[in-house]
Amino acid sequence: MKPITETGFLREVFNSIPNPIFALDKKRCCFLANQAFCDLVAMPVQEVTGLKIDRIFPQEVSGLFTGKPESANNTEVHIQRGNGTINPYLVSVLSAQFENQALAVVTLKDLTDYKRTQASLLESEALYRTVVNQLPNPILIHINGKVVFANDLILGITGLSKDEVIGKDVVSLLTDPADAKNTTVFRNLSGDAFIEEEEFEIRTENRKVVIKNFLLRNSKLKYQGQDAVMTILIDMTERKHLEKYVLGRVIETEEKDRKQFAADLHDDLGPILSSIKLHLGMLEHAKSPEKSAATLATCNQLLAETIAKMRIVANNLMPRLIENFGLEAAVNSFIGTMQHEGIFEISFISNLKGRRFQKQTELHFYRIICELINNTVKHAGATNAVVRLNYLRGLLKLDYTDNGKGYDISEINKNPGGMGLGNIIQRVKLLDAKIQFTQRKGKTAVTVERQSG
Repeated sequence: MKPITETGFLREVFNSIPNPIFALDKKRCCFLANQAFCDLVAMPVQEVTGLKIDRIFPQEVSGLFTGKPESANNTEVHIQRGNGTINPYLVSVLSAQFENQALAVVTLKDLTDYKRTQASLLESEALYRTVVNQLPNPILIHINGKVVFANDLILGITGLSKDEVIGKDVVSLLTDPADAKNTTVFRNLSGDAFIEEEEFEIRTENRKVVIKNFLLRNSKLKYQGQDAVMTILIDMTERKHLEKYVLGRVIETEEKDRKQFAADLHDDLGPILSSIKLHLGMLEHAKSPEKSAATLATCNQLLAETIAKMRIVANNLMPRLIENFGLEAAVNSFIGTMQHEGIFEISFISNLKGRRFQKQTELHFYRIICELINNTVKHAGATNAVVRLNYLRGLLKLDYTDNGKGYDISEINKNPGGMGLGNIIQRVKLLDAKIQFTQRKGKTAVTVERQSG
């Protein structure tokens, strides 16, 4: 290895500095320059040394270095490199003494990567704000309870401008105006009491009517280098209304089932049991064994009919076949009963082959089929119907048609609860399924589909 002198070592260090550095004497000639500066101006050090600065840079650049040494400090200048590209540089100038000469030492810091990063950050910030403002939920970021960021939806629900929202206490911003002293929900946004999710509601001034229901989702994050909380407000008003509607319909359906159960007991079992009691009373007055035997035979027949009726009532409440064998078997049994009574012809086509589904899915599909058949019997004036159950790629599909007079689809859209369709539509909603009524040659076809894993 070739040894180097102290002077040579310092020159090597000077040339290894990545920023362009040069020194000007009193005549504004280049006294020395490192390799980075030579690369910048695309000139060897021998040519640069002793050359006036205005021979190296154009006037708008060299003019920065002709005044007092510190006058150009922290000035941004654009310099064309030897390869033709123009890069931004930050100028730093200091005064120095070398071998009794007063020098102005100039350092140029390339700002290209910084500018690119800054532009990227600005683009990211603009994109972030655009995305956040396009989100369907109001969003707040607050530090120590003070709002530091709010998207446009917050401005919409509060009726305040951005200047009014920023810096505002989050409690006063979101507290129910009808109950301004109730700030319990906002006490849980910091410290050990931090809660990630909590519901709150906004009511009318008399506290009687809920105007809005919100779910607050809170998460901790860093914002501008500080610990902050981001609060997302999810409007649950419509969901709450839907939950109340569904609950009301469920209760209504249960009440209807109870009434039907009471009617079945009263109309079907009541008269038969009364008749049995009457015939048993007649045994006391029977004058011959033949009369007694005839009365007992009648009682046996009535008891057998009672047992059959009880099975029908129990099956209506909870079909045992669904519990034990599934939807296909239960539908087959129900259709067999209807056919046995000679009401009308029903064709049942299925590819389930004994496949089982969730209990609620099987029960609701069974009830829907029963309701459709009952509608046909009561309203359609049909002589036959076709029930198709098909399962393919996770989709359970029911197709129902009959040769009756069909439904008035426009009337269904106006009054979906008519003709017993309300229970069907409600069951479809509870299943998170789809129902469609289609006119075909004057008849109405009903299709119910549910994605079932």
